[in-house]
Amino acid sequence: MPLINVTAQQDTLNVEQQHTLMSRLSNAVLISEGADINDAGAQSLVWATYTEQSPGTSYVAGKPHPKAPLIIAVTTPQGAMNATSRESLVKDISEIVDELIGKYDNRLNHWVNMHEVDEGSWAGAGQIFNLIGIQQAMNIKAA
Repeated sequence: MPLINVTAQQDTLNVEQQHTLMSRLSNAVLISEGADINDAGAQSLVWATYTEQSPGTSYVAGKPHPKAPLIIAVTTPQGAMNATSRESLVKDISEIVDELIGKYDNRLNHWVNMHEVDEGSWAGAGQIFNLIGIQQAMNIKAA
């Protein structure tokens, strides 16, 4: 049950590229959690947002930077990934971003921040969702 938030400078990607990015990121995170990307239950639990910010609102060394990196935040329940799957996800995200926007000269074209929500702290619709229940809903076989 991942939550993906991407922040990008306005006009970094066109609408088709945005759709491609979000679809590919969603699938990459599902794979890292051990889910089948063709499973409708797993797909229905991937929520994502793409937010654009105005040019001139990103700073490097305290100065506005004209070509801001993408900021990609991936939030998952605690225990949904391990060190190996996180490392694999970071590599997959890097390949996806490089293909869509290209590499930037002498600096990063994106940042990835991974967050884990403590067990018992992922909730919605007035109920708490634990990892085992989430994995069952996504048809993931617990390790």
